[in-house]
Amino acid sequence: MTNGVEHCDSVNHARPITRPESANLTGSAPNHGHTWILYVSQTTAMAKFSKEERKARVKQWQDAERTELVASMPLSAQQLNSLLDYLDANLKSCDHTTKLTDIFLHVEKLDKDLVLPWLADHGGYCDCEVLCNLDDLANSFRQRPTPSKPKPKTKRAARDLTSVTGWNLNALPQPWRIANMHSADEPLKIQMGKKGGCTITLVESPMPPGDPMSDDYWSALWYARTELPMKWPIRITRAALDLPNNLQSTLVQSSGWIPVYCWIVPENQGWYLEIRTELNRQKGDLPQVADLVSQLQTYEA
Repeated sequence: MTNGVEHCDSVNHARPITRPESANLTGSAPNHGHTWILYVSQTTAMAKFSKEERKARVKQWQDAERTELVASMPLSAQQLNSLLDYLDANLKSCDHTTKLTDIFLHVEKLDKDLVLPWLADHGGYCDCEVLCNLDDLANSFRQRPTPSKPKPKTKRAARDLTSVTGWNLNALPQPWRIANMHSADEPLKIQMGKKGGCTITLVESPMPPGDPMSDDYWSALWYARTELPMKWPIRITRAALDLPNNLQSTLVQSSGWIPVYCWIVPENQGWYLEIRTELNRQKGDLPQVADLVSQLQTYEA
């Protein structure tokens, strides 16, 4: 305590807050004739803020320091980078002078009496020191790539579920759902659950050309869909599902491969359903497919 002023040992990390002499800091009578100075540590003050607030304040301080530095520079950030590029290209060995820096400043018509002391203040007393000691500072001014802004999400319109089947697809029973509700350019796909282990694709056109009475037709169709090599024998089962009389089903599978396909075709053959499931789950999936199709067929829109 000197002349009524309390001193803090860590002055570099504190900021003074003056109080009027009438302030009562201890609960006792005012100490008339003195000015109180209370030093509050910046670290202590920062502890009062949340993590996000501390980050924001640190950024504010950094931005303020950067703004102050830029304002004090006797050359622009671009000119500083150009100077370093010039030295990097032309400095072969340093003679402990700023000869090349002088040449650059002369060409750029920059004031040597202002720039050279500023460079020296930042460790650049000669050409090699300018190149080495100013590089980090110059890099901080280089334009950083602007992070791309995320594209705003646009609400896509739901597709029209009207189809040639005449079925009401707007209220499918659980666990069925429309898998491509917002992709009107794709054939409508009905999916069992969210993982899609079993799917029904509604194709609003006739089956591919060929003889559906031939086993080779269905075998070739299965290979075309799976793109698997012809390694294992194909088993074809007609009327595999319990469906209304106007719908015919054909099940195609192989004991050596996972994919199992089943096609359902109406009497008029103007459209068809293509069901894809897997070998280890077909016994549970296919009866549910049959129940769904029968229900949709019974309650046509």
